[in-house]
This record gives sequence, structure tokens and C-alpha cells, in this order.
Amino acid sequence: MAFWGDYHTHTTYSHGKGSVMDNARVAKDVGLKQVAITDHGLKHLCLGIKKKEFPRFLEDCKAATKETGVHVLAGIENNFNSFRGTLDVPPEYIGMLDIIQGGYHRAAKAPSFGQEFSFQIRNLFSGLRSKSPKKLIAKNTDAYLKLIDNYDIDFIGHINRDIRADAITVAKYAKQKGTYIELNNKNLTITDEELEKMCEEGVLFVVNSDAHRPEAVGNMDKILEVINRLHIPFELIHNWERFPAFRSKNYADAVARFNEQYSSERKENGDGQA
Repeated sequence: MAFWGDYHTHTTYSHGKGSVMDNARVAKDVGLKQVAITDHGLKHLCLGIKKKEFPRFLEDCKAATKETGVHVLAGIENNFNSFRGTLDVPPEYIGMLDIIQGGYHRAAKAPSFGQEFSFQIRNLFSGLRSKSPKKLIAKNTDAYLKLIDNYDIDFIGHINRDIRADAITVAKYAKQKGTYIELNNKNLTITDEELEKMCEEGVLFVVNSDAHRPEAVGNMDKILEVINRLHIPFELIHNWERFPAFRSKNYADAVARFNEQYSSERKENGDGQA
């Protein structure tokens, strides 16, 4: 029994230590069938992928897929950056992705000075305190819900990292919309109690490594310990011995292209039926 995909990894396009090809080769070695490259977005203040690099990034994903046979998905670690649930990546770039992740980082640039102050600065200072104001938690929760409404988010990455919201409410709404909740091997930012409640609600999960080094790709050991300790049903882990049914057309189209090419190559090599 094993994971079939790892949908949150980083490369030197942001602050990872290896290339797209390095991540793909490790993914192949550990038995993954899919791996997503999700470097930080174009408006990340210090680590984001640059616009001029984006075409090369897409080509690197295609080349790594061709060499390794692992389906390398082009993604971005998108961040919502306002109470309106907007992402820090322009729509035209989202349209070129194979998978759409949504999450939050403090360093994502807000769409306006007003949102920079009211959303980012408030959450920055709130994160330094032991508790966030209830009104801010409610507004952050609503921002997560708007994010899920505004975009075909395939999964929410490390929910509540650097920000505080009602994780249960977000997870239940995500389930209604077909969005997965990530269990992040590097940064699990939900409590045992929250996780158990999500399981009771039948929330759908994907487990990801959040690898910043190639050798960490596919490493889910910490989350497996949590799964076993809390007796989380593997039926709720949708990249365990299967592929997730991600909601975006981006993902569906990427899988269709991969399957078509793979089928064609098998026929050309005489391995498939004519």
C-alpha cells in the first residue's frame, strides 16, 4: 500500500533545493505516479516564481514527465490575499496550471494598500499573539469560503498556517464544493481535535510532503504516524492507492493529455492494442 501522488513540492524556482527534474526522479524512485511542482506565486514578496521564468517552468514539467514517466503537474502555491478571497496569481497564469492549490502565506502581496493593511498586517500581528480576535477569525473563515467559491480550488494547503480561521467550517464547506484539505507532512497546522471532527464530517484529504529538498518528495512519515494514532480511515485519504478526483478542469485536462500521450506512445512501441 502506498501513496500515488504528492501534490505539494518546491524547486529552485522558489526556495527549494532541487530542480523540477530532481523532484520527478525522486518521485519515480519512491513509486509515485504523480507529483505537482507548487512553487510560490508571482506576487510572493521574496520567493515567488518570476513571470519571465514561467514558460521555462512549464517546459521543465513536460520534460520531466517525458523522461521519468511520472505525471509532473505544473502548479503554484497560490495564496489568498484579501478578505474577498482573491488569489495572488493573475487569472491568465491560473489558466496555464495543471492543478490549483489555495492557501495563505504572510509574504503574499495584497491587491491594494487597503487590503495590505486590513488583511495582511492585521493577520501578521494577530499571528504573534496567543489568540486572534473572534471578529478576525470570522472574517478569515469567510475569506477561505470565498476563495473556494471564486476558484476551482483542488486543495487547501496547510490550512491555518500563519492565519487563524474556523478550520472545521472551512473543511465542511470544502467538502461540499469538492475541494480537498491537505494534511501537510512538513506543517500540520490543525489540531487532533479538529482533524477528528473533520473525519466525522467525511472531509476529503490529500497528504503532501511540502518537500523543499528532492529527497523529501513523497515522504509522508509524520502524517502516517498521525493517521495511525488517530485511526483515520484511509478511505478519506484520496491519494492513498488512488488518484484524487480534483475538481478543476485544469487537472482533468492535464490528466486527459497525459493519458492520451501515454496511450499513443504505447501503441507506437507495440505495447498497446491498435
